[in-house]
Amino acid sequence: MNNVRQCCLCGGKDLVPLFKLDSLPISHYLRKKLDDPDPRFTVGFECCKSCGLLQIVDAIPADLIYSQADTYTTGFQRPRHLEDLITTAVARCDPGSAIDVGCNDGALMEALGRAGYTTVVGLEPNAIAAEIARKKGHKVYTSYLDQKAADDIVAECGRFDALYLRHVVEHVSDLERFFAAVRTLLNPEGLLILELPDVEEGFALGSPAILWEEHVNYFTQALAEYMLCRFGFRVLDRRKYVFGGGSFAFVAQMEAAPAAATAGRPDSAPTVALLQDFVARMQRQKQELSSLVSQARSAGYKVVMYGAAPRSCLMVSVCQIADMIDFVVDDRQDIQDRLMPGTQLFVRPLDTLAGTTGDKLLCLLGVGSENEFKVRAKLEKAVGAKLAYVSLFPPRNTLDSVDDARRAIAAHK
Repeated sequence: MNNVRQCCLCGGKDLVPLFKLDSLPISHYLRKKLDDPDPRFTVGFECCKSCGLLQIVDAIPADLIYSQADTYTTGFQRPRHLEDLITTAVARCDPGSAIDVGCNDGALMEALGRAGYTTVVGLEPNAIAAEIARKKGHKVYTSYLDQKAADDIVAECGRFDALYLRHVVEHVSDLERFFAAVRTLLNPEGLLILELPDVEEGFALGSPAILWEEHVNYFTQALAEYMLCRFGFRVLDRRKYVFGGGSFAFVAQMEAAPAAATAGRPDSAPTVALLQDFVARMQRQKQELSSLVSQARSAGYKVVMYGAAPRSCLMVSVCQIADMIDFVVDDRQDIQDRLMPGTQLFVRPLDTLAGTTGDKLLCLLGVGSENEFKVRAKLEKAVGAKLAYVSLFPPRNTLDSVDDARRAIAAHK
């Protein structure tokens, strides 16, 4: 952030501190050994009274987050809405050349090729993920998107008909410079396909799972539309998806010039009120979840975290329950036998639970809500135990789920 504190979206200088999260680990640092470093940070959040944007006060340096993370890959997620998103863009303009900014291991690039894009280039700051994409045959630049990177890419490849920007902008502190580089990469009237996490339902539920040390900005849909207008894009299509906790997306067309900072800026009052309520609701969720886990252990339950993804790490850290978890289980083979950040627990495959849990198990479901029914079926098949579950991620209501788990524990006494 700048020395003079200001909103990274609208430039407003009336920023209100809301809360801090203490002792957060870096969620993609899955250590190999117990004595490997597990750095922790205090992360403060503030909101802009001019536009309502929630943002991190002082971001953890990007190089520290991304450069060493050898498990920072996303292809395993297989989001089922990608075909719809790409089809929406192709309906607006025939597939020509495209660049995927934040391409990670190349999963979206493969989908773009299948959809008919003739030239597909990637940009990815994490060298390990970028190399995986290259091994699949893709052309990938290893860099953050800034003006120099944009100029270098255009000099070699020319401008692009479409720029895909999925789950990237929430990581960016200097939005004005970032979007200037986006505009450099696009042909006049080129398409920007933007996808962002949907945080509004999480705010309403008081869920800490929507926060992340990597996410500098937290956009409501209204703020995302304002951002596009602010930096010179006209929205053509809107989409909303529930996969992975929820997201919303836009297909937008680049216009001749960015708009004034005040053009299209939404009324901030409803968002500021929502954020203030969120702080109180989050505190209650922390207390209730911690109390449930303690109660379950007192009743003889073993506690398992199913899913070692960043949102699970965040929940464990914020709710201060790392010392009360007995097992961490994840289906991803690349993170098994690594330590879940913020804990002293190795990530194990599901079959290690068989016969080790006694007869009672509380499962914290750190998976996308759309996959919970699959996980419950796996657990009930693999583990001979009485089970209670807690849904951790929106759109499921964790407080309702905590109440259900309490009733299940009481019934099993």
